[in-house]
Amino acid sequence: MAFVRARVRSVPPVVVTMAAVLAAFGSALALEQPAHLGANVVIQAVVLSLMLAGAQQGMPLADRLTACVVMPLVALAATLVGTLMSDHRVVGDAAFVLLVTSAIWIRRFGRHFARAGTLMTLPAVALLVVPHMQTAGDVVWVPVMALIAWLWVTAFQLIADRVATTGPASTKGPTRRSPVSGRMAAQMAVALAAAFTASHVLFPGHWSWAVLTAFIVCNGARGQGDALYRGFLRTIGAAGGTLLATLLAGVFGPGNRWSVALIFVVLGVAVWSRPKSYAYWAGGITAALALLYGYFGQSAMSLLWTRMAAVVAGAFIGVASAWFVLPFRSGDVLRRRSTAALALLPRALQGDPGAMEGFERSVADVDKLYPPLRAHRAITRQRPHEADAVDHLREILGHLRALPTDGTAREKIDTAVAGIRELYAPATRSPESPGAVRPAARRWKAPWSARRQMDCRSAEDGGRGVPDTGEPRSGRAPEPR
Repeated sequence: MAFVRARVRSVPPVVVTMAAVLAAFGSALALEQPAHLGANVVIQAVVLSLMLAGAQQGMPLADRLTACVVMPLVALAATLVGTLMSDHRVVGDAAFVLLVTSAIWIRRFGRHFARAGTLMTLPAVALLVVPHMQTAGDVVWVPVMALIAWLWVTAFQLIADRVATTGPASTKGPTRRSPVSGRMAAQMAVALAAAFTASHVLFPGHWSWAVLTAFIVCNGARGQGDALYRGFLRTIGAAGGTLLATLLAGVFGPGNRWSVALIFVVLGVAVWSRPKSYAYWAGGITAALALLYGYFGQSAMSLLWTRMAAVVAGAFIGVASAWFVLPFRSGDVLRRRSTAALALLPRALQGDPGAMEGFERSVADVDKLYPPLRAHRAITRQRPHEADAVDHLREILGHLRALPTDGTAREKIDTAVAGIRELYAPATRSPESPGAVRPAARRWKAPWSARRQMDCRSAEDGGRGVPDTGEPRSGRAPEPR
């Protein structure tokens, strides 16, 4: 038994997620006949468990218990908003915008509020996927479905943490406040309002597709570049998923049970491929939704162009909102997060376990910005590029882990730090040197306490310290506070 346990390093996230989704589906299905529930309530349990599995992954137990309280309450509120959207469209749309933007705005108050805000958006997104509840009985059962989803997701994730040799997730999460949550809430409000208006005019029978895409593009977008990248992947993925579902739709007729099995297969593939690219996830979810609509009798072929037009419109609205409503650059976010990571480096080099853990989390935050920056670097062929900072931080993290056994690790760390310093504060060329003179980068003045942390000088590095970062090339502040 010990040998088997030693061989198991971790349970793949796709196994945990799909086990929770199937368990929630089975539980909801068992309640469908005795409680006389509609199929939309069963779908609600599946959608909530699928989204909660991603949002709750890595959360400490205290935040999981918070989800147990937040999810049912917000699910009930979202369902009431959905009923209001059916009876009073303008008022209901405004209530939906208020619910989502408030969930984003409260992230400014720290980690616990940020996670609660993330959980608040899940039932709202489910509202765009699941048809509105038609009876009072269905509305009453919505909080129960949310509890079922939470129960199975939490149970399987705790089991996976127990099995993994790395142990449960760390209870220490990032405690800093989100300095741009106000801007992100404003961007989301404008995007949703524009998407509701455009979709009701252009796609009256399928308005939720454009609204859902606008939400996906804006939600958590880390600057203009990240929003543009998300919009592109969402469009490409939706196009591929729609074409796939159109090809498969002719195999099964409306109400065919095998199409339900195919939907879960597609969801499993989407969850498994999500770490590789968001386009795969978008394509899988779009294909699953198209198969679901086909199960209820909607022709996938007749809706092909409508779906694509709605997705393109929603992506355009989301990108435009991120670019023109209180915008901030992805490069500025990278600069701020890189500074936060490097501020922990001196204590991490001294062997402080807390600093090492914080540095790993900071590099993970920086790594989330890498895909759009890497794509921009590949397209423009620009060198040096802001994406190089992510490469350097990854190298530093690897060398830090190898520091006890690798005698050259410290020298390699110094080289990577020098690369970041050159990227953010390049040296000025002398007038006598060939080529145009490069103006010196102005230095961003960090708070005194941060400068002390960043000014780590030692005999090993020859007096060089962790670099302080310069202002963005655009002249804006590194990231609005």
